[in-house]
Amino acid sequence: MGDISSTNNSKENNVSLKGILSDLLAKERRGHILAIVIICPALYILSQAEILTQNMSAFAFLSLMIGYCIIAVMAVNKKTRAFIEKNVMIQEEIGEYTPIKKILKNIIATLRIISIPLLISGVIYLFFFTLMGENKTLSVIGDFLPVLLASLFIFWSFSQAISYKYSVGMWIDEKIEINNEKVNFDSRKNEIMQLTIVGVSTTLVASLMLSFFGDGEGLNSAYGALIVVLITLLSQGFILWYSKDSREELMRRKDGQKIEFAWGLSLHLFASWHLLSVYRRVVSDEVLSFNIIEEVTLMVFTVVMSIWNISSRGMRKNYNLFVPENVLFWGIAFGFGYAGSVTMLAVGLKGDISSIFAVGHFVTWVALLALHKQSCKDILTSRL
Repeated sequence: MGDISSTNNSKENNVSLKGILSDLLAKERRGHILAIVIICPALYILSQAEILTQNMSAFAFLSLMIGYCIIAVMAVNKKTRAFIEKNVMIQEEIGEYTPIKKILKNIIATLRIISIPLLISGVIYLFFFTLMGENKTLSVIGDFLPVLLASLFIFWSFSQAISYKYSVGMWIDEKIEINNEKVNFDSRKNEIMQLTIVGVSTTLVASLMLSFFGDGEGLNSAYGALIVVLITLLSQGFILWYSKDSREELMRRKDGQKIEFAWGLSLHLFASWHLLSVYRRVVSDEVLSFNIIEEVTLMVFTVVMSIWNISSRGMRKNYNLFVPENVLFWGIAFGFGYAGSVTMLAVGLKGDISSIFAVGHFVTWVALLALHKQSCKDILTSRL
């Protein structure tokens, strides 16, 4: 959390999570969110059904990702931003229309909202297809793009941990006032409390999940929760021991005790969820509907947290490419890239999407644990 400043000035420049959510749900933004919600599953289904070749699917996802990156850059400038957003607001007189006309008005407004990014993405897709399609001049590069997109899956999974780290850091920064008063502390008591809370929470959730989605036998039953809890507590205990020096340095401050406890719980509870997801996908039969809900929820959460993080850091450090008005577009670009990676892997592995998500959760779990020690150091540095 070295980049998450805890000074009063940084707090003044932070963008609130409530403000981000309000912006995302604004009328002129909903169309973009609807676009990714509809387009990603559609491309996945078409790819799985082999209606789209792997190369064509990769072209589509990359085109949409690049297209929204271009829109994000355009939104930096006030003049081009006005061009992007003009005529997208539903007119106030919509209240005078009948229900059917209101629906039509909303559809037209949505199409206006997404027309520019889709047009840009369409041009990029034609560029890919013309130069890199089958038997085209750069077809070798075209054949490599699905591999490239699939390989980015590890990056997306790792970035989820990074995004969570910075988001929790900003939340802690808002909630806990700076207080560098030196105090006594009981490191062992702190560790026991964290291990107890994480252990009990993981036991309850894992037992319920494996009871509902397991077959009631062996490792695929509530008894399997013991394995998840054991791995969780062993890994958490190791990380607490490994980061002991950094944690104790932080806990010497009055505010540091609260921060260390909050950060430790937040990290290990989130990490235990990812570990449970790995375990379920390895031992349980795939419950596609629940898994999709879980992954979509995680992706939305990650995108929102990334937007909040990028927006706040951009304002504090005066990054010209990251302003509150364009972070949604960066987030959607990330979403298309992530969905594209999953689709490429699923097509390549003949639909074994459960294994793909298991690998992603494992990478995020390891990354979260690896971030603990350095994060404690970064927090302390930021509050000096």
